[in-house]
Amino acid sequence: MEIKVRVPKGFVLEKAVCNHGFFMMAPNRWMPSTKTLVRPLRLPDHRSVRVSISQPCTTFLSISAPDEPSLYSNSRVIKDQVKRMLRLSNADEEQLKKFHGLHKDAAKKGFGRLFRNPSLFEDLVKSLLLCRASYVHVLPNSVLIILLKSYSSLQTFRPYEQKLKGLKKSFKESLELAEGLCVLQKRLNIEKGVVDPAKRGRKKQSFCVEESWGNFPSPQEVAIFKNPILLNKKCNLGYRAQYVHELAKNITDGKIRLMDLEKLCDGNELYQKLMPLSGFGDFVSSNALMCMGFYDAIPCDSETVRLIKQVHQREDCDKKNMNVMAMEIYDRYAPFQTLAYWSELVDYYENKVGKLNELDRCLYKNVGGSAIEKTYITNDTHLD
Repeated sequence: MEIKVRVPKGFVLEKAVCNHGFFMMAPNRWMPSTKTLVRPLRLPDHRSVRVSISQPCTTFLSISAPDEPSLYSNSRVIKDQVKRMLRLSNADEEQLKKFHGLHKDAAKKGFGRLFRNPSLFEDLVKSLLLCRASYVHVLPNSVLIILLKSYSSLQTFRPYEQKLKGLKKSFKESLELAEGLCVLQKRLNIEKGVVDPAKRGRKKQSFCVEESWGNFPSPQEVAIFKNPILLNKKCNLGYRAQYVHELAKNITDGKIRLMDLEKLCDGNELYQKLMPLSGFGDFVSSNALMCMGFYDAIPCDSETVRLIKQVHQREDCDKKNMNVMAMEIYDRYAPFQTLAYWSELVDYYENKVGKLNELDRCLYKNVGGSAIEKTYITNDTHLD
């Protein structure tokens, strides 16, 4: 089964996909040799279907899915999720034109469609996974139990923050956490006896993906677990298990309505709704805003400090003043500060590790400032 999606003039699939760490995180799988994105998408009946997205010509995308009768009636659902990931709405196109009017270098590179996931829930959870990745592996089990049992974990965690402040996060760990959630989703499907449409009636699987991965779990699948401790036992999220579990429960209980959040037209109002959620500090909330098309709040972290120091030669930049310095540098691109920032960040990464769209998946762990520094220091090479 093939579904075609028209794309605007100048659209290039690899540029729309390979520009943010989300495309490297399970269950997304970019195939450099064929310039194809492979991943499962969710149907209205909660089943998942694995699709392959490619661009055979300049005018349209080709979405390949299993040739199953029930999928024909859901072609619109599949198409809408692909459009969300690649930002192919009229509103996205209008924003892109305005940003390119302000940032000529980005326009020349064709940069401006920051990749995101098929659902806001996946965007929110992955934003949590990107934050303080190292802590999950350094906290003692006794402390993790305290954090997971406490439903005021932000207060519980504060006494340990000073001890952990100097630790560098690792993108590799974020990748592993996302994979763990996708493995969990597949196990839940196996327990329910769900058959992958791609495998039904076939001897071989149609798409080259990790056999152990399922789809990214839905809020309902996460909320199946009675508490975050049980969730953590299944996929080793560490203290984040509470944040992910609480978010899923609030969604399934109707306390958080994702559709209402996506309809908000005011970024400041959205930010104020996100910040009180467990685990949603400034970085996670700003990253969520970026996913939802609000680009004026840069998700600042240690990567920001490193970029400002090395690219802008601001040696005095640190976590205390990084937001102020980022504003000084990128406010001229308002309201698209985050897009300008990410354009530079992608250039920085590609200067160190090569083109992201050509990178082998086993090298994804090397993307990120701390991994780059470690590699360069090990090789006795000075950073630029």
